Amino acid sequence: MFSLKKFYWNWKKRLMQRFKVQIVPLYLSTYVALQKVIRQTRVSGDKFSSVLILPPAPPGSLGDEALLTATVEYFKMQGAKRIGIVTYESDSQWANISLTDDETTSLNYHYLHEYLSSPEALFHFAHAVSSYECFYCIGADVMDGYYSEKDTLQRLKFVSMANAMGVKAAVVSFSFNDKPIPNVIQSLQELPSDIRLCSRDLISYQRLIHHLKRPVELGADLAFLLNPDMDTEIVESISQWVCQQRANNRIVVGINANYKLIDELEVKTLDQLIKTFVDTLIGLYSKNEKLSFLLIPHDFRNIGEKNSDVFLAEAILEVLPSEIRTHCTKVPTPCSAREIKAICRNLDIVLSGRMHLAIACLGQETPAACITYQGKFEGLYKHFELDGMTIEPQQALQPGNLVNFFMPLIEKRDDIRKHIRAKLPNIQKLAKANFG
Repeated sequence: MFSLKKFYWNWKKRLMQRFKVQIVPLYLSTYVALQKVIRQTRVSGDKFSSVLILPPAPPGSLGDEALLTATVEYFKMQGAKRIGIVTYESDSQWANISLTDDETTSLNYHYLHEYLSSPEALFHFAHAVSSYECFYCIGADVMDGYYSEKDTLQRLKFVSMANAMGVKAAVVSFSFNDKPIPNVIQSLQELPSDIRLCSRDLISYQRLIHHLKRPVELGADLAFLLNPDMDTEIVESISQWVCQQRANNRIVVGINANYKLIDELEVKTLDQLIKTFVDTLIGLYSKNEKLSFLLIPHDFRNIGEKNSDVFLAEAILEVLPSEIRTHCTKVPTPCSAREIKAICRNLDIVLSGRMHLAIACLGQETPAACITYQGKFEGLYKHFELDGMTIEPQQALQPGNLVNFFMPLIEKRDDIRKHIRAKLPNIQKLAKANFG
């Protein structure tokens, strides 16, 4: 039976789809061209007078927070008058990033009104970026399409659009895995040559050169520029606990269990992942009863649920034998990336499932060993010319392997610290190279 109402809605739907496919690109290209002409009539002073930043993801990961905070701090020190952050949701602001005490620099959020990969987001991004001198897409681990091909391609559209408006654009501080998505490679190849691409490690740099056949720069992770925050209640409380352990001649070891490892490991349940870490701590303690353990969650997404760093840390503590638990505690959550970096300063060594916790440690000259994933850890240690600091998830799962991997590093921790100290200044210079 014919329905006028259904016919109308189907007609409207087809019209909107046609509008998005045909009219939106035409409107955007016209708007971009117009903005470029308008910008050419303006005389800009300092090239960093205004900077727009696209974070790797919404708030929740302390690694992403470290990248963004370090970038904001850098441009504030460069004298930027306006710093903008692209946000995905109306309430998606970074609680630990604030310039409220700074009268010379303003911090602005630009809400895209739609999710990152929607056509509507292009309109809102074009309007936002048109008022800035520079645009930096912090690539982290999302520029090879591993998590979402669609989102990666949209990020590259943002970069290309900014460049077409005459905004200085760059993709910075990013890694590239060994199996990048072909469409992503093509989009990167098609970027104008004046758009800077700055990888965060040598292995990613070599992969990019191989795939793209275009100029790529070598940098280091922006989180190496993050300043620690030593003067907070959380840092003070953990520092006091560490001092108590040291007073009893104990070795303080940081432990991070990354819930994402369950995707990498051949395990069916979180209980098996918890058991792997519990058995490891028991094994380490059996070899040296002077070990104390600090559990360090490094991602605050899904707090209250089982798929979170916080849940894993609490679950590990709960089932440890009381003899070991007496010498354990957990970093209070939530806390900031700057607080975590401050806490890492006083630790003897850390076993981490998260790369940016390792970077927080290395940035404080604290040795850190890692359970790897997505092929992004090895390049980090290339910077330091350190071997034997990583273990594959599948190896880590085998009984006794984590203990056999980590115990020798605990014993060599002082020598490793000296080596890190010698290499760190050059790596911090490479981190600044992200900004040219």
